[in-house]
Amino acid sequence: MTYPGLPDQQNTRPATIKPGVAVGILIAVIALAAFCITGFAAPGFLLRKGPGLSLPVPTSSPATTTSSPTSTTESPTSTRVSRPRITPTRNPATPPSQGVQVITDFLTKIAGSDKPGAIALACEAQKRFMDDKIDSLIPLGSRVQVTSVNGTSRFVLADVAGVAKGRSAKGIVISDLKADGGFCITTFSIRTTG
Repeated sequence: MTYPGLPDQQNTRPATIKPGVAVGILIAVIALAAFCITGFAAPGFLLRKGPGLSLPVPTSSPATTTSSPTSTTESPTSTRVSRPRITPTRNPATPPSQGVQVITDFLTKIAGSDKPGAIALACEAQKRFMDDKIDSLIPLGSRVQVTSVNGTSRFVLADVAGVAKGRSAKGIVISDLKADGGFCITTFSIRTTG
């Protein structure tokens, strides 16, 4: 039942947020987000400035330094440490010939289509993956040779190049030292380039 002169009760509008309140909430959210981002981007910006801890200069046994660290005092409350330049002097270790030989033997077995012989040269933990890996990366009959070697007394990393899948190929083969003193093939990655 409706009464003349009175508004209809069923068509009342729900309460809405006033534009001023919405703008205020939006500004507060943006300010809070900016504060959090700044806090993570510059973690020390909330701390007061004062004497701090200086971090030690990293050292490395095969590297030599050209100078020692120096400190300069800019004000009584701050100290700036200039780090020395570290110039590594490389004494390349000659990789063990036994590790290089295992890689050469592995590639020879692949070239000679001797998959069981190639898998036998793999480390025990890797043998179960070698069958599929050989098929997909360096199929039997591929002619790939060692081009350069790097490593330490514990592993050898050989760069290899040649022909795989009838196309130019290059990649790496890695052999690791076993507990008994011998070497085994850990992994290899060969991709065709042409």
